[in-house]
Amino acid sequence: MLRRWRAQNGWTQYTAKSWAAESDVCLIAPSGLSELEQGKTRHPRTKTFLWLAELNNRVAAEDFAGVRSRDLLDRLKDSSPITCEDGRPWGPAEFWSCHAGLIDPPDWVNPDLMAVMPQLGDEEAIELSEKWAEEIKSAILKRGGGKSEAMKVVGNAPARERKKWEDVLLGFDYYRKDDLVRIWDARDGRWLPEVWIEEWMDLVPSE
Repeated sequence: MLRRWRAQNGWTQYTAKSWAAESDVCLIAPSGLSELEQGKTRHPRTKTFLWLAELNNRVAAEDFAGVRSRDLLDRLKDSSPITCEDGRPWGPAEFWSCHAGLIDPPDWVNPDLMAVMPQLGDEEAIELSEKWAEEIKSAILKRGGGKSEAMKVVGNAPARERKKWEDVLLGFDYYRKDDLVRIWDARDGRWLPEVWIEEWMDLVPSE
């Protein structure tokens, strides 16, 4: 769950460390987070759950005071907290209860309910990028519309993903393997660009 949460927020294992270094947040060491993700820490101490709750609550409150790096701030601002059904962010009790098997993670971070992302390398990720850009280009030739309209369907995506998608469509950039974790829709078992292309085609009627 923690690995999926981190990946869907676009964090590396060092994002929390960088956040702590630039602000007064007391966060766990990178090695500690890695061990939690891999299930190596069988009996986390109380402070571990307090740390996770602090991290989660700051994400929910968008409290990034002290963060000076623009790249880090953009990464944090696009993050989502883990919340209860009523919208309250998980606290230490919820993280502990999940660890103890008393409650399940929310669906969007529950590994048991998610389709496994294909493991692709950089070359395959670039091929996917070219394939999606070509699909848009071919559809425009057949159906009309334009790339600007194709870019608008990702309006609910984080700013970083909107910019990346725009650059991919314009041929200025490609997805790499590390980018793919952020655009994998585990609930549908497909890549988000495939969803975006489908939604765009629904908006542009066939001639």
